[in-house]
Amino acid sequence: MAEYILVGGGGFARELYDWFTPSLTASGSRFIGYLDDGADPLRAYNHPLPQLGTIAGYKPASPDHRLVMAIGSPAGKQKIVGLLGPEQFATLIHPTAWVSASSTIHQGAIVGVFADISANATVGEFATVNGYGSVGHDATLGPFATISGYVDLTGNSAVGKGSFVGSGARVLPHVHVGEHCTIGAGAVVVRSTQNNVTMYTPPARKL
Repeated sequence: MAEYILVGGGGFARELYDWFTPSLTASGSRFIGYLDDGADPLRAYNHPLPQLGTIAGYKPASPDHRLVMAIGSPAGKQKIVGLLGPEQFATLIHPTAWVSASSTIHQGAIVGVFADISANATVGEFATVNGYGSVGHDATLGPFATISGYVDLTGNSAVGKGSFVGSGARVLPHVHVGEHCTIGAGAVVVRSTQNNVTMYTPPARKL
């Protein structure tokens, strides 16, 4: 029986716990706790998982323990993998997600509820596809990148390593977002970008 440890104690950790507990339980596995460098941040939510220690101080206690990346920040994910190494991390794909048989999902990735990973799509190492996110046909989500809920990476698009795409944004066909970019919520990316670019759509205004 595999025992899973969430790495991170924020809101995304609570979401992952809720999303995956039923399917893990059905398979005979479970979450046993979480790691965070704060002082038991889940206690404020009366959460059932105990804090097992800090991220930097983690030492494997059993070969059955698997780590789950419970942080959405691309920079945070890269830092954690630098500390702990990639080998202990699991890949989690929610049973409600639609995943094409021709797609590729790499180690450490998280694919959330009702996500769509389409034909020949690629989800890189430690990439995160939040709930209802879509990686279209022949599209690529790079290593450590994160797409938030309801993001649509359309066919043949790409999001580079370590980039973050906010809720409801779209990347149009054949458009490539560079590495370490930030795309704001609701933005529509119509042209390819260089690396280290931040793009936002103006917020709603009262008429």
